Amino acid sequence: MSKTILVNNFIKNVRTAGAEVLFSPGEAAVSTDRWPGLLDFSKADLRLQYQTLENSEQWTDIAHALFCSRLGVAENGAVWLEDADMPHRILPFITRHLILRLATDSLVADMHEAYAKLGQDNFGFGVFISGPSKTADIEQSLVYGAHGAKELTVLLCD
Repeated sequence: MSKTILVNNFIKNVRTAGAEVLFSPGEAAVSTDRWPGLLDFSKADLRLQYQTLENSEQWTDIAHALFCSRLGVAENGAVWLEDADMPHRILPFITRHLILRLATDSLVADMHEAYAKLGQDNFGFGVFISGPSKTADIEQSLVYGAHGAKELTVLLCD
C-alpha cells in the first residue's frame, strides 16, 4: 500500500473516531499559543519531573499533554504508546487534551502489521489509543472524557 493511501486512511479513521489531525513540520516545537500550559513529554527534563506521584498537585489539572509515538494504524486510526513514550502510565488518561505526535513513516496498514512490528520489541506497558475517551449509556447519552482525555489531536509529521 502506498504511503499516500496509508496517510489518507489514517486521517479518515482518526477523524471518524472523533479526533483532530494536524500537520506539523517535523519535530518542530509545538506552539503553546494554541495549547496554553502544554506539557511536552518529548522533552527529557519534563519526563523526569513526572516519573513519580510524589507531588500530587502536578497531576491534578493537566490540560494539554503531548507524547511522541512510533506507530500508527491506518485501518482504525489508532496510535501506539508505550513506557518509553511516557514518564508515567497514567498521564495520557488524566489530561483533558491528549496530543500525539507521529511520523507518517510510522504508519502501518492494519493491526496484523502493527502486532508483527511490536512483537519484535521488548516493553513493559503499551496501549493503542484511537479517538478521545467516550462512553454511552442505554439512553444513548454520549459522554466524552469518562475514562480519559476529552480531546485527542494527532500531529502528523514527515
